[in-house]
Amino acid sequence: MAVIQSRKQLTNADGKHLSGVDSSTYGHIRTVAEKIAESAKEAGAEVTVYQFPEILSPEVLAKMHAAPKADYPTITPDDLKNFDGFLFGIPTRYGRAVACASAFFDATGGLWGTGALVGKFAGIFASSASQHGGQETTALTTLPFLAHHGIAYVPIGFAAPQLTDNSEIVAGSAYGAGSIAGGDGSRGVTEKELAVAAYQGKSFAEFVGTFVAGKAAKAAAAAGAEVPVATASPTETTEPEKAAPSAETPAVAAPAAAAATEKPAAAAPTPATQTPAPAKTTSAPAKKSSGGGFFCCGGKSENYDS
Repeated sequence: MAVIQSRKQLTNADGKHLSGVDSSTYGHIRTVAEKIAESAKEAGAEVTVYQFPEILSPEVLAKMHAAPKADYPTITPDDLKNFDGFLFGIPTRYGRAVACASAFFDATGGLWGTGALVGKFAGIFASSASQHGGQETTALTTLPFLAHHGIAYVPIGFAAPQLTDNSEIVAGSAYGAGSIAGGDGSRGVTEKELAVAAYQGKSFAEFVGTFVAGKAAKAAAAAGAEVPVATASPTETTEPEKAAPSAETPAVAAPAAAAATEKPAAAAPTPATQTPAPAKTTSAPAKKSSGGGFFCCGGKSENYDS
């Protein structure tokens, strides 16, 4: 399983860097990602945290006063083949994925061509400036990428009680965990949001782990079933041969008994002839449905059944 995260590029009002890499301006997605990774590891998963490749030049990043990169390896499309599942951490940009995440998705065409990601699993968590900044739409607009690759999407629902806690603002949704940074990045990730992140890491790891274990058990059972069949066949062939003399006599007598029972069964056709009467009633509606049914391709209304 891979936890893939992207850093959000934010500056404060006066254009200076904001402090708190792990908890404020540049650390929201990273903080959530690390909590998810920690929880997934505790659930028994092998976790690697990556970050999306940067698509902006150092000059542009300097003018934006962007934070330095996190100390995590940069993901490549081929890396996705090595994992059973992914949790994509995506900051919102106008209610959808940021450019670096979209660019990475666009670079996976080779994997799509070979079906390399079919049957894998993915979840999504997001971060936005406000509580209505598009965390759900970011997940929704990422689903086509997963669908085209044949990746099964794993949401979290509302199993985490913090998501229904209205006593304070809590980021996240049924689609995945989240955080709210504030317009200037001053709002940090809350304990309740970290609890939702922990739930997503644990539940995703258990979900994928159950599938992987079941798939392995099925493969092992299929491989083990071939051996007993091969060894049992000689024994079964030998035993019937020895018992053949005693078994053949009842076998010959069986057809005679069957023939005897077949003769009285000749009286059965009488109820059989009574069955066609209901059969005629059923065939009448069948003819009506074949006239047009629910198919409508134009023409006069009398050509279609109601």
